[in-house]
Amino acid sequence: PNPAYQITVLFDEIVLGDVNRATQQTNSLGGKGQNFAVATKQFLGTADHVLLLQILGGPTGDQIQALEDQQGFSYQTVRSQLPTRTCTTCLDARSGEMTEMVGVSGTIDAAVEVEYAQAAIDILQNDPPRAMALCGTFPPGLCGETMARIILQRRPDTLIFVDAVKDIQPVLATRCIDILKVNSTEVLSILSSLDMQYQAKRPADVNLAQAAVTLGQHFNIGVVAVTDGPETAYLADIRKNACWAFKLPDLLAQRTELVDKANAHYGQLLLNPLGAGDTCSAVMLNLLLDGNDIVECFAQGLAAASASCLVPMPNCVFEKSAMQKIRNQITIAKL
Repeated sequence: PNPAYQITVLFDEIVLGDVNRATQQTNSLGGKGQNFAVATKQFLGTADHVLLLQILGGPTGDQIQALEDQQGFSYQTVRSQLPTRTCTTCLDARSGEMTEMVGVSGTIDAAVEVEYAQAAIDILQNDPPRAMALCGTFPPGLCGETMARIILQRRPDTLIFVDAVKDIQPVLATRCIDILKVNSTEVLSILSSLDMQYQAKRPADVNLAQAAVTLGQHFNIGVVAVTDGPETAYLADIRKNACWAFKLPDLLAQRTELVDKANAHYGQLLLNPLGAGDTCSAVMLNLLLDGNDIVECFAQGLAAASASCLVPMPNCVFEKSAMQKIRNQITIAKL
């Protein structure tokens, strides 16, 4: 529900306190929901499988909608008087570092929240989708209680997929979430509000597999998937009482072998993880909706996410050949 106008700029080297001139720039869709849509189109080769429900305002909102038209996405827009935020990603080719600067999201009016909620409920009841993906933070003024009320109006055969953490407690408390996909920091953030032992903990300090199981059991979530950047990811199927670990290959060690010539000129150290989690979510959910096994769906999602890191700009674009090479190197262990 919280899109962004995404600007990604590449520098040979960023020097703090000095004037830095970019060597390359892209303007594209941003925000987790829009990233999810872009990754879905990238994976399936068509924009027909996604309907975006979004809040847009101001000139940046107009630019976002124009980009969605170019991509061929279907959308339903609730207009706000506030300009939609801008996000800027700065990539340093020399150091390989990424810096993300997120602009201000103003607080939407109560009338906008009401209109958004009604639009979502109308979609869920009148034209039930196979799945509803709730992606990213809610804009200020759109609260977790409202999102929970929306989810409770879904039809029984609509799968609920959540990739969000801020103000997510009311949504999880509905106890009707089929899949929760979060990163290692996010799972600890949620658990720290439930159990003091998780407060001030870092991902390296805890058993992430057990954390996923604990979270899933507490909120009766069907499946909890936890990513941890380049480190081992975990999938807990709560209903089957099963958990798996997914060990990922080292991308930097074989970057030139994984990418094609179009992307090979970027710095050897350069990886852009922005949108990787959204790419994982999109590929994972689309494969699941096509009837594939959840373990393989997550593995393929992780492979696509890793491949997207190899393409610095724009977000959520990846080479399928690189995705397949990475998938062949992911090892899965049942815990």
